[in-house]
Amino acid sequence: MRRWSKVRVCATVVLFASSMTASSIAQAVKRDNPAGLFSSPHFTNVVEVSAGTNLIFVSGLTAQGVDGKVPSGADAQADAVFSHLRTALESRGLKPSDVVQIRAFLVDMPNTIPAYRKAATAFFANAQPPASAAVGVSALVSPELLMEVELIAVRPAATAGVEAHPSR
Repeated sequence: MRRWSKVRVCATVVLFASSMTASSIAQAVKRDNPAGLFSSPHFTNVVEVSAGTNLIFVSGLTAQGVDGKVPSGADAQADAVFSHLRTALESRGLKPSDVVQIRAFLVDMPNTIPAYRKAATAFFANAQPPASAAVGVSALVSPELLMEVELIAVRPAATAGVEAHPSR
């Protein structure tokens, strides 16, 4: 029997597919970097999500594969984590541009943040960056894991319709 830490599951709140357009998400989400706050091309300071929007929460995902194996090194783990995040989004018909918040938990932050930033930059290459936080932690659920990343994405409720993947 596997420990629960060996099984990483994408938790979602909404189970709907959508035919969302870039303009419908732009109408539902307002992103802003107000004057008086530090700004960076890697994140957005304030993200407002309109009423009538479905929120999709993706649990903290790690580099652990379905076989339970973890790649070694920060670069390989960052690539795997963002690949898993893409899979989670695609399972609900979403893409990186639908993400409004991302939160990373990094072990040995001075050495893992460059790999995290590189993978995050590639992941959001064609999207406005979401609200973001990266937190240094002493350890994760398994000693070989270097990072865990969770996110929140949105979909205007008016475009939701057919169930994408029934509960398993």
